[in-house]
Amino acid sequence: MSEKQEYVTIYMMAESEDVAVHIATALVKDRIVACANVNPGTRSIYEWDGIIQLDNEITVFMKTTAEMVEPAMKVIKEMHSYEVPCVTVSPIVDANPDYLDWISQQVGEKN
Repeated sequence: MSEKQEYVTIYMMAESEDVAVHIATALVKDRIVACANVNPGTRSIYEWDGIIQLDNEITVFMKTTAEMVEPAMKVIKEMHSYEVPCVTVSPIVDANPDYLDWISQQVGEKN
């Protein structure tokens, strides 16, 4: 790997495990993210349309490169069931170098 690659974790919330798995599978299949961790059991409390909401949601963590964030965001917005989906991106500041190499191999064009 000649250039220093930037890696990120995309954090997303979903209303159901089916929605989360559907989106995550599409992103992995299209080589936009290397992998996704789908975690049921999140209790979310927020205000929407002036009403406090208490919902059970699914947390999803996806690992990819910084250059794949824009395509990931596009797919998530197209496929997501929420009007305003929670999607944030955090840099991976340090990690197992072998794992980062694996991410690089998994995303983008098929090798």
